Amino acid sequence: TAGFICYSNKVLKALDLDNNKFSGYAFQIEMKYKAYQQEFKIEEVPIIFTDRKKGVSKMNANIVKEAIKGVLGLRFKSLRS
Repeated sequence: TAGFICYSNKVLKALDLDNNKFSGYAFQIEMKYKAYQQEFKIEEVPIIFTDRKKGVSKMNANIVKEAIKGVLGLRFKSLRS
């Protein structure tokens, strides 16, 4: 299962959205990480997806690389701060 994250207006105002480094899937990781750093409560609402019947996934190696590099970059940047 995957999870759905919904951000309150209070959280969105507190996060520096103009300085996000990522887009796409990595953007979601960055948003969660920024909320975590500011000690907001993070809760995922489970979503159950049915198997795809038409079309293809947009997921590719570049998206996976961006996500991995993004997570590592966010983590090590926060350790230096």
